[in-house]
This record gives sequence, structure tokens and C-alpha cells, in this order.
Amino acid sequence: MLVLTQQRLFQSATLVAISGWLVLVGLPYWSGGPRFVLAIAIVLLCVLYAVALYQAMTDRTGTGKPGFFTLQGVLALFRNPKAVLAGWVHILSFDLLAGLYIHQQGAAQSIHHFWLVPCYLLAMMFGPLGLLLFLAISLLHGL
Repeated sequence: MLVLTQQRLFQSATLVAISGWLVLVGLPYWSGGPRFVLAIAIVLLCVLYAVALYQAMTDRTGTGKPGFFTLQGVLALFRNPKAVLAGWVHILSFDLLAGLYIHQQGAAQSIHHFWLVPCYLLAMMFGPLGLLLFLAISLLHGL
């Protein structure tokens, strides 16, 4: 059985996410690009997330009483490095999903790739801000 160490899980998730972003930014007109990003990159990130989440949930190190509904509970979760890694892979997958949305909606609205690149870069680094920029560009493009 292949055991993924935390370092290997981090490296694998990073490599998968970068491959998806490279396709969106570097191969914008490849017809198989969106299929690759969704069926390969995002699915792999989801699998890696499941592994990271399992490792975090079965970790027996004491971190206080974790939870999702109070700030103190979330802070307790983030004192566990395995939970932080699971959170990181979660962020990578949803940021890439936002990038795929930007790609597909940009193509549907005939927004030139030049205008999408800043959205991709912002979404890759700061998720919702890239999506917000795209929504603004999309609104302006429709005027």
C-alpha cells in the first residue's frame, strides 16, 4: 500500500494544481483543456484532499476541541499540521475550479484570453479575488 507522507501529499497536490493552471493559462484554445482540468487535475486534487482529510481526522494528537462553528474551534483545527494540509488541498482544488469557471464563462462570452490571464493569476493566488475580477470584467464586457 502506498503511504503518502505529508510532504509527498503537499508536493503532489501542488504539482497537480500547477498543471491545471498551466493548461488554463498556457493552452487557452486547446479543446481538451477544460476536460483535462476537470477530469484529471480537479479529480486528483479531490482524491488527495480525501487522503489528507482522512489523515487529519485519524490523527490523535491533542489540539484542543476542534470544530467548524466557532473561531476557537477552527483555530484548534489549524494547530494540527495535517488539518492545515487538508485545508490547503481544499483551497487548491476550489481555486482551480474557479479558474475553470473563468475559462468556460470567458469563452462563452467571447472574452479575449488577454483579459482572463490576470483573473487566473489572481484566482491562483487569492481565489475569490480572481473570481471577483472576472465577474467585473464579465459585467463590463456585457455593456
